[in-house]
Amino acid sequence: MPVDPPSPTEMRAQLAELLQAHQALTERLRQGQASFQRIARSVWRVQEEERSRFARELHDGVGHNLTAMLHLIKEALAALPDDPRCRHARDELVHAQAIGDTTLQDTRALSRLLRPQILDDLGLEPALRWLARSFSETHGIDTHLDYHAPPAGIDADRSTLVFRLVQEALANTAKHASARHVAIAFDGRGERASLRVRDDGSGCDVEAALARGRHGGSSGLGGMRDRARLFGGSLQFESTPGAGFGMSVSFPLSDASPGASP
Repeated sequence: MPVDPPSPTEMRAQLAELLQAHQALTERLRQGQASFQRIARSVWRVQEEERSRFARELHDGVGHNLTAMLHLIKEALAALPDDPRCRHARDELVHAQAIGDTTLQDTRALSRLLRPQILDDLGLEPALRWLARSFSETHGIDTHLDYHAPPAGIDADRSTLVFRLVQEALANTAKHASARHVAIAFDGRGERASLRVRDDGSGCDVEAALARGRHGGSSGLGGMRDRARLFGGSLQFESTPGAGFGMSVSFPLSDASPGASP
């Protein structure tokens, strides 16, 4: 028995139902993505808080105990008589003092690596200038920072985001690039902030590095991109073997800014 084709009115009604269902699915997807972003950002924030707590414990606990121990060793050395029979004891104390001093310096460096106090106390620009200076002194790589502050400031989460991205980029430069110069540029004068890090090193195959990261490698590039996305940001890598490495990031300065993710 032949079936009559739907009338134009029925077709319009079916199309309206399909469009409504599609819009509902799109909204559910958007809400799911927003919920995932909020959860992921909360996890990231908890991780940073834990790093901050460990950094304080290292600095205020272990660091102070090592300082006290070094003071006691110094007093013990001063109390030893100038007698050849005490030479061995003096040598051992001097050796212990050297080990304690090295351990104290390593503890302070680890504390700053976990969470530099300057970032919380003085803000992003001083923290980045400290990071650039420390990196240059440690690795002998000329490092320049060009910083333009956001007129309304930048919140703690986004300050941490920028600091971590620069820190990771510099770590990759030190480990892989054989570079002589690094340029860091941050500009927060627009509705979306921009961050660029560029070195003149050996460069890399970006797609291959990202693929290694997806298969458990240690490039860290994928993790940097994921952190930028937590704040509605986009991150691009520019590199070819032998031609240096560049990273460009753009992100909204607030969740209400145009282009920000919910």
